[in-house]
This record gives sequence, C-alpha cells and structure tokens, in this order.
Amino acid sequence: TIESKKPTKHLKGKNRMPFKRCLSRLLVASFVCVAAGSPAFAATLHSGKYEGLMLAVTPEHQVEGFYAEEMGEGVTRTCTFFLQGKVDGAKASVSTWLDAAYPGTVAASSDGVTLTVEKGREHPGCISVLMPEIATGLDLTQTAAKKWIGLVTVSADKAFLQKTPDAKASHRAYVVKDDVVAVLAFKEGWAQVEYINGEGRSSKGWISQDQYARLAPKG
Repeated sequence: TIESKKPTKHLKGKNRMPFKRCLSRLLVASFVCVAAGSPAFAATLHSGKYEGLMLAVTPEHQVEGFYAEEMGEGVTRTCTFFLQGKVDGAKASVSTWLDAAYPGTVAASSDGVTLTVEKGREHPGCISVLMPEIATGLDLTQTAAKKWIGLVTVSADKAFLQKTPDAKASHRAYVVKDDVVAVLAFKEGWAQVEYINGEGRSSKGWISQDQYARLAPKG
C-alpha cells in the first residue's frame, strides 16, 4: 500500500474519521469481500477417509465412494453401500446402491463432508446401524486425506499387492474377493491400490486389471 504524503484529512461532522483509518477499513472490507467470493476459500470435495466413508474424486470430476459401518461385539450388524456421481462445485449428486439404488448427495463441509441419502437406511442392514440423520444430512469428519483417483472391488479370489506392475511375488500382502480398494494410479493394465483394514492399517501395491472391477451403479 502506498501512503499519501499529504496531511491527514478529517471528515466533517459528528461521524468524522481520520482518512488513514477510513482507508484501512475500506481495504479490510475489500479483502473480506474478495475472500468470500474467491474459489480458494470455497469448500471443495477431496479424496479421503471420512469416518466410515471412503471417497475418491476422479480425474473426470466424478466421485466414487464406499460406506461401511458395523455395530456390536461377537455378532455384528453391518451397513455397506457404494456411491457414484458427478461433482458440481462443492457438491455431487450421487446414486447409492447395494441391492437397490437410491439417490443422494455428498457435499463438502468445513471439516469433512455431509452425506444425504433419504432412503439410506433401506440399504441391507443399515436400518439398525446407520444414524437417522442420513435422511437429512449426516456430517462426517475427515479422518485421513488421500490422493485416490477411484475405487475398485477385487474380483479375484486372492490378489497379491505387487511392488511393481508385472511382478510375480506371492509372499506379499494380499486382498481377497469383494474387498474395496482405493486407486492411486492406473498404468498399462494395472492399478496401484491402497487397502485399509478394520484397524485403519494401510497396505499398498499393484494388481492387474483381471483382478478388479470398476464401480458400476445399479440401473
């Protein structure tokens, strides 16, 4: 800011204010106005773990997600479903599915996302596990930021997480059929994936395209 060398002027009347203080307030007001309308300050959807929700934002501006929650000890009750949709600013309209498909939304919030599925508790097992707030907006806090570009399900009975594409090692960690894994990269028929177990531990490696299936919503 370049300050004027002229003597400080004062406004006449009861509400007079020093010129410099007035200018300062105008600058602050302008900054707040610009900041409020700036994309840099707007909430956006990001890949990551949001409590029970794995969420990936793809390079094509889609969201792919998998929600999993369980309750109880010994005999547990589980609620799981997939979601997929198009990102529109800070929000995505999605289709959620397991046996049947129900519409919903995922919206960015200050510390995570808000997941809304009016019929979410109608997914198998969810009525006794999922909070009723899912119908009007369930707030989920981000527990881990990730660079995922998609989600896939494991289609092979067992898929070893190889150190590099085309590797043949069979003594590494592995994932099994129907596991949901997040994708870090695709490369010539392979996917670099990350699997997070129930205790939150992460394992990474490459699996071939004949060992996984892309998410596909119910028709």
